[in-house]
Amino acid sequence: MTITKKYLRDWENSARTYIPDEQKKIILDRFGEEPWPYEWSEQDIHVQIRNYLYCGHWEKPSMQCEVGEMLPADVPF
Repeated sequence: MTITKKYLRDWENSARTYIPDEQKKIILDRFGEEPWPYEWSEQDIHVQIRNYLYCGHWEKPSMQCEVGEMLPADVPF
């Protein structure tokens, strides 16, 4: 499976998130064609886009990435 600009726009709307144009280009470059001899599944694409948007890289996020940057205990809200 590959993605197009329309697919990415629909994904952005369904995830209720904004993706800057620079990141859209990077995502489309990665998923615009199949990684021969393999192919992307829809789950691969969703999970990797989410990881990239939240953590800035394609790898599985750590717990710290998923919840955002951790604040030191002595910092008031």
